[in-house]
Amino acid sequence: MAKDGSITRNGIIDTAMSLALQQGLVGTSIDEVIDAAGITKGTFYYHFSSKKDLAKILIEKFSSMEIDILEQNMDLAIHSSNDPLQQLIKFVQLIQELHKQIDKKHIGCLFASYSYENQLIDKHFNKIATDTIKAWNKCLSEKIEEIVKKYPPRFSIDPEKLAEMFLVTLEGAYVLERVTDCPGLVQAHLEQYKIYLQALFQSNNNTDK
Repeated sequence: MAKDGSITRNGIIDTAMSLALQQGLVGTSIDEVIDAAGITKGTFYYHFSSKKDLAKILIEKFSSMEIDILEQNMDLAIHSSNDPLQQLIKFVQLIQELHKQIDKKHIGCLFASYSYENQLIDKHFNKIATDTIKAWNKCLSEKIEEIVKKYPPRFSIDPEKLAEMFLVTLEGAYVLERVTDCPGLVQAHLEQYKIYLQALFQSNNNTDK
């Protein structure tokens, strides 16, 4: 890409997002973004006042992406079946399929990166991350409450904690896959979450869908 001012603001953001997912927000320098995007320093500062300004936009975009993933895939899952347990299992399956399509270099969570990097922590960033996680937990825990009404679990559970368990499984798999360089761990661990749900609620395989 020519080093001129033709690249769009969105192009710079996409480049920075890719780098940040690979090496963290703090580990991504302005110079790296400039080189990877093929722009001049002047072009960068025309669009962003500082690295923190860029980081704020990246966090906001990542939050929006995560909410879209949640809403779009839950909507697909709900329309796939009339049964709440099958809907949740379908949702997990859709997230598995999504991760199959993602380049392993881009598997990760910008919120996790942010939380490890104390230099970037502030109230605004923290609220965005917290609100996004709460939205996921609320959506999943409400679905689990529907399941509990139809399929009493084999033992006492907390729907909110079971919902959080999904994110814990997903985030933990990100770390394992990145550290061990073992592709497919995200899908494998989400598969175990699905199996746990099926064992916990012992659904009738003949349930109308």
